[in-house]
Amino acid sequence: MIHSETGAPIPFAGISVVGRSIGTVSNGQGAFVLKIPVAYSKDSIRIASVGFQSVTQPMPTGHQNLVIRLKTAAILLDEVRVQARRKTALDILKEAVAAIPRNYDTTSVQMTAFYREDSQFDSKPVLLNEAVLSVYKSANNHPEAKDQLKLIKGRKKNYDPATHKLPPVINLSNGARTSLFGDLVKLASHKTNLINARNYKYYEYHLSMLRGDRPMYVIDVRQGKKKRKAYVTGKLYIDAQTLAFVRSEWQITQAGLDRENNDDWLLKKIGFIVQKLKYELSDFKEVVTYAQDNATGAPGRWHLSNVERRYEIRINSKSRNLVDKIWKIATSFTVTEVGPKGIPPFAEGDINENRNPMGNLIGDQNDPNFWENYNIQKPISEDTVSRKIPPVSTTRKPDSTKVRFSNRQNGFTRADTLRGKLTPLRSNYDVTFYDLSVRVDIENKAISGRNTMRFRVLAPLDKMQVDLYANMRIHQILYAGKPVAYTREFDAVFVQLPEKLQPGRERELEIEYSGKPQVPDWTVPMMGGFLWDKDKDGNPWVQVVCQGSGASLWWPNKDHLSDEPDSMRIRVTVPGDLMEISNGRLLRKTALPDNWTQYDWYVSYPINNYNVTLNIGKYAHRRETYGADSLTLDFYCMPYNQEKFRWVFDGVKPMLTTLEKHYGKYPFPRDGFTLMESLYPMEHQSAVSFGKLPAGRADSLTLADSLRIMQLAWHEVSHEWWGNSVSCRDMADMWIHEAFATYSEGFYLDSVVPDDGELGYIASLPPQVGGKEPIIGVYDVNHIHYDIGDMYSKGSLMLYTFRHALNNDTLWAGLLKGIQQRFRYKTVTTKDLVGYVNEKTGTDYTWFFDQYLTCTTLPTLMIKLVEKEQSLVVSYRWKADVPNFRMPIRVTKSEDQFEFITPTTAWQTMTLPNMTADDFEVDETRFYVKVEEVEPN
Repeated sequence: MIHSETGAPIPFAGISVVGRSIGTVSNGQGAFVLKIPVAYSKDSIRIASVGFQSVTQPMPTGHQNLVIRLKTAAILLDEVRVQARRKTALDILKEAVAAIPRNYDTTSVQMTAFYREDSQFDSKPVLLNEAVLSVYKSANNHPEAKDQLKLIKGRKKNYDPATHKLPPVINLSNGARTSLFGDLVKLASHKTNLINARNYKYYEYHLSMLRGDRPMYVIDVRQGKKKRKAYVTGKLYIDAQTLAFVRSEWQITQAGLDRENNDDWLLKKIGFIVQKLKYELSDFKEVVTYAQDNATGAPGRWHLSNVERRYEIRINSKSRNLVDKIWKIATSFTVTEVGPKGIPPFAEGDINENRNPMGNLIGDQNDPNFWENYNIQKPISEDTVSRKIPPVSTTRKPDSTKVRFSNRQNGFTRADTLRGKLTPLRSNYDVTFYDLSVRVDIENKAISGRNTMRFRVLAPLDKMQVDLYANMRIHQILYAGKPVAYTREFDAVFVQLPEKLQPGRERELEIEYSGKPQVPDWTVPMMGGFLWDKDKDGNPWVQVVCQGSGASLWWPNKDHLSDEPDSMRIRVTVPGDLMEISNGRLLRKTALPDNWTQYDWYVSYPINNYNVTLNIGKYAHRRETYGADSLTLDFYCMPYNQEKFRWVFDGVKPMLTTLEKHYGKYPFPRDGFTLMESLYPMEHQSAVSFGKLPAGRADSLTLADSLRIMQLAWHEVSHEWWGNSVSCRDMADMWIHEAFATYSEGFYLDSVVPDDGELGYIASLPPQVGGKEPIIGVYDVNHIHYDIGDMYSKGSLMLYTFRHALNNDTLWAGLLKGIQQRFRYKTVTTKDLVGYVNEKTGTDYTWFFDQYLTCTTLPTLMIKLVEKEQSLVVSYRWKADVPNFRMPIRVTKSEDQFEFITPTTAWQTMTLPNMTADDFEVDETRFYVKVEEVEPN
């Protein structure tokens, strides 16, 4: 693809099959590869590039190398003013933004894309990754919906790290993920996007026009006088006919560099501490193009076509003798096929939230036929063209049968009510002790056993409900040693007692059962079950996780979080050459006939039923003690990992010291503390697991891997306080467990990054918020199979916001410890916790928690800024769902100096001397809010 007069290559030109949904983009040297299915051989191809005449020509026959010469199609007219209405550049920009819903799909769409990342360090190659991706592009009119990526196949080339003297951390995080951030149309409302009206005042806009076969406005975007927040400069190309954004070209400004080097800086600082490297972004350029859908044969709506990015990062390291060395990264994200529209999100396989490098996600793939089946963007270094043509389209449709929707949307069922409601058949008795005995048949993925339930009668009782999943068989139920009648409805079991029991009596019920327990379905949040797997050496590895689904998926019990036994015995029988780990203390290990071994564990504290667990495998064991009371610490991992990942267990003592400082003494000293490698991370009481350790050498871990492992460990261990000691009474209040545990991850980051590490952690949380459903679930149905992510990220942001609004860290610290003391070994509700906060602070904060917990929208600080002489007049108020929302928040009352204001839902005004609008900031890191700037009257 070259200029017809100068012979210069034309980069980023779009090449497509007329009337079809496939195409590609030329690379920086104007070269491209287009794979045409045989069925399209009689079609035509169309080549288009901004500033050139579009060309449509018959499909080449056979396998041809083409040289396509494009003629200039436009004359650039500088400093144009559209005279008809005397429109300025900013007028055109505003109209283009308003036209986004008309020009771009309002439905979700599936695409196939090709992604490449290529990097050099000190002019030597470092890595090359290539991938074909299936893309779920969420609808433009639903910016809160998240785009998704699924890896179809990939290949990579690794270079000898000795040539550049750098550790493995020198790698991109999932660069395809960040490429999607280049879609300025989809992210038009993002707070730093220059097409967001909030940012117009920071730029100057100059209008020119390309005259040709398709007139186009060209808006030159330059730094304005108020340039502290002018983060980029560049050009916008807008189709004059449709007012659609066709292309954008950006280069970062010094203000943008400063911002980027202070944003997402958490990993950079940890990299400095762990790897002794200092990172600074020194340059960034981006070109984004859009294409018009012509699948119907006529021009249609526009969609993202290509994102090209070029980074330069300056690296310094005294210990590695590196001074101002430049790491250059080039990424290309090219949409090669547009698939079905109006589709649901992927049910599984999404890598968009995965911060691991693309090379790690690709793994060991290195398919020599990688080129053969996909349209790709031709690499600059390659001159040949692949000779094979695929016979069929490569678009893959998601498996819609696996997509689940919340019962909050679908409506709850009788089964949900039986699981979640405390009817008299459950509330008339209190469980005091469980004696659970289970035999695990690994070969047949089945279990058998019995549970003896001791209970105290609270109100007259002759019939009672216990719970066991319907797929599990009950052999008999015994009362006072004799069988009793029972009936089953869904997963509920109704036991008819032979006598009417009076309050105060204690009795026992014994249930014998067997079956093949449910296995997890990862497409449904918190749908747990038995995990049957093998370790690296081929040995059986088994774990059960049942948070959300409930313990009754594998053992009979009163499956409601409000009732915890005072203590419990857990007896598990496994094949003799394997180890079994459950909660509490190991009382004894007994060899049984036929090569079976029985492990007896005892839990001496109250325990919620989903915390009861078993872990089976060939574990290595290490024991230490901690603190003045010699708390026993038991560590378990796969034998091949015990030296490689010793650092994980070595971090436990400082972890416990920090958590005890904030929350009080470890809650279960009699039962000891266990941390183990497992198939899945989970907070099982006194038997905490942090998931499976990654393969490979310990020194080959990426920074993201190391961070993930320790954050998981801190999160799950924090549950010993939040979730295990203080437990929610109804599944709807599960945020009490997850928000505080996520909040606790900040302690770890603050400990390894002492210079404001916690603030960096807070800044990393907002992108994880979905905002589709309230954090609090629905009571009396014990239903948690909905979009639960916000109870983690948004819940912890709520806690950080409240802490900073309280502006009294001594009081905040007292609240955290006080909740633990007041409610230790008890079940609580949101109302209990908010009531405690109100009591101890002497202030009613119900309005605050209602806004964050029961509403999906964030409180929005509305501001008006007017410069008058040497002062800035600021008007402000809260817009919120909850009446009388009145949270204090920090803003800059003088340049770079934050102070508190107390907005209400009514407008207030203040005058700030020697301030400009460019100087005014709202602390959107410590406070999780939205800020909306409105034009003064």
